[in-house]
Amino acid sequence: MTSNAIDVDNPNCAKDRILLAAGRIFAEKGFRCSTVREICDAAGVNIASVNYYFGDKKKLYEETLLLAREIGAQKFPIPDLSALAGPEDRLRSIILLLLNRLVGSHVEPWPVKILMSEILNPSPAAKPLIDGYIEPFLRMVFATVKEMVDDTVSESTIHQLSFSVISQCVWYRFASDINRMVITDDQYTDNFSVNALAKQIFDFSLSGINAAGSGAGGVAATNGQTTETQPMKRPKRPEGSRAVVESATSPV
Repeated sequence: MTSNAIDVDNPNCAKDRILLAAGRIFAEKGFRCSTVREICDAAGVNIASVNYYFGDKKKLYEETLLLAREIGAQKFPIPDLSALAGPEDRLRSIILLLLNRLVGSHVEPWPVKILMSEILNPSPAAKPLIDGYIEPFLRMVFATVKEMVDDTVSESTIHQLSFSVISQCVWYRFASDINRMVITDDQYTDNFSVNALAKQIFDFSLSGINAAGSGAGGVAATNGQTTETQPMKRPKRPEGSRAVVESATSPV
């Protein structure tokens, strides 16, 4: 894909400049309210350049979405999960990866903004993004969570548990401005770094996953009767488990 070669800090050709200008404008104004003329003006190219390089505005938008995803992937690539000893370590790495891409200190704002907009209100242009990146990522989370529960846990419950993990991470992007209105700057600096959030989300999620098959207090309801159940079996951490590499500690 062409976007792989783009240097976002120093684009070296007209096509790259158009993509970066389009990304910022689409992220700020949306597809409908953005015009080809203003994108070309921002990129410093002739208005015919969009048709020459992309065909039309819709195709330009599709390429911009893929670029937005690629920028995040280049800065925070998926770690080698096979090198981690068990599913708990893999889940911790996934949480850290997602937080870094969403709220890390070096995240460029427009790629996250345009991707979040598509997640909230998907357009037809989002299908390649969903098929190529979002669905494979979700399936990786599903597979990790599945390893952490008994075989009796249903597929739908595994999906719900996985979505719960992801939604905790996404909250810190969607509600970042609201969070800062209700939490003091000192609290953010001291307690809301990417690593601190990753630890809290992992600990909370692990407790929920372990309790998934046993109910909140080890009590299940069957035909109106409550019966004691055994706690969810927790996988043992193999010897030699490798620690997850931590990331930037700046506050989100």
